[in-house]
Amino acid sequence: MLEKIDRKGILIHIVEGENKVLRDEYLEEFRLLVETLNYEVVAETTYVLREPHHATLLGKGKIEETKNLIKITSAKIVFIDTTLTFLQMRTLSKEMEVPVIDRPHLILMIFSMRARTNEAKLQVELTQLKMRLPEIVHSDANLDQQTGSLVGLKGPGERKTELRRRYIEKRIQMLEKKLEQIRKHRFEIRKRRKKSNIPIISIVGYTNAGKSTLINVLTHSNAYVEDKLFATLDSLARVGKIEGLPVIFVDTIGFIRDLPPQLVYAFHSTLEEILDSWIIIHLIDISDPLFREKIDVVLKTLKELGINDSIPLITVFNKIDNIEEGTIEYVKHVYNDAIFISALNGINLDILKEEIYKTLKGLIKRVKLFIPYDKAYIIDEIYNSMHVVYRKDEASGSVLVVEGYYTTVSQYKNFWVNP
Repeated sequence: MLEKIDRKGILIHIVEGENKVLRDEYLEEFRLLVETLNYEVVAETTYVLREPHHATLLGKGKIEETKNLIKITSAKIVFIDTTLTFLQMRTLSKEMEVPVIDRPHLILMIFSMRARTNEAKLQVELTQLKMRLPEIVHSDANLDQQTGSLVGLKGPGERKTELRRRYIEKRIQMLEKKLEQIRKHRFEIRKRRKKSNIPIISIVGYTNAGKSTLINVLTHSNAYVEDKLFATLDSLARVGKIEGLPVIFVDTIGFIRDLPPQLVYAFHSTLEEILDSWIIIHLIDISDPLFREKIDVVLKTLKELGINDSIPLITVFNKIDNIEEGTIEYVKHVYNDAIFISALNGINLDILKEEIYKTLKGLIKRVKLFIPYDKAYIIDEIYNSMHVVYRKDEASGSVLVVEGYYTTVSQYKNFWVNP
């Protein structure tokens, strides 16, 4: 990885009438996105957008100011916190003589860096190519205008552009076929999970809310955790237990404000796991001054995915060890049904587990079983799939009092005592 000194960047924040408190917090979020790519932010400037310029978005004065900053700081790249057209990116890059990257391309660069599974890598490449294709088409159209090409006659530049476009279109088709195969495979895995009748609990939240840390604690696993934006790009499933009963926890990609539409679509399939949830845990970083706005982003995204009120949602505020007690009490007053935890330090996790158990309780049945010794081999199965509350070994077999999901308990109906 290159040292930060070789990766100096300038940030341009676009302001469209937001109030100053929100604007300052969003400045920090954009800065963190850039720093996630290991760029050193050497200068920042703000542009109040009143009348956007078609070719550059920015006015001449702001362009000259930025060029001067590039000269003073020796910056190698400029990041702009908005969505630019291909024409605007190309014109600004030419004017400033360094690459100019907008918000969608910045986030895609982070996704590319974070992609670990084959599916995530394919999704990133597909999105990159789809974002690049209009650029090729635009170049082709410009070439036609400049050369006044005749029907049936193509110059070397036109042939090269057409070959590039055809290659990209074929590559897009190939990637889409591969991703469709992966989706079909994941659909089969989801079907098997549903048939197992083990509850699926999805953990959702704004990026960097602590989802991976929470899932590791709840499942006693050691999955990838990093205090960075988009540390998790894929939906990851882990098996855990609540009051002795098996559950599947699903960790999902973090949501973010103004996620580019291309990326929402590209990673929609990785969020389909949420649709199968028995419970959704909405994890919130209480130490974030903008947590209310981020709650809205998450709830809006869930709605867009087709998640409705039929799936119970547990609101959980994380990182309570990072703020003062008075702030916690105030938030408790506003969100009186929420649970307050520290996943990192294990604070109040027992309360969260109790709430999960309480939510699942309507699906749980307690029964007494008698397992004769010639069927003793199924006792291990029972311990793995249910919570054994009581056991007594008698002369002819074992008596067990168990709690389990009704569909699981029903598999042992022949062994029920006084149902």
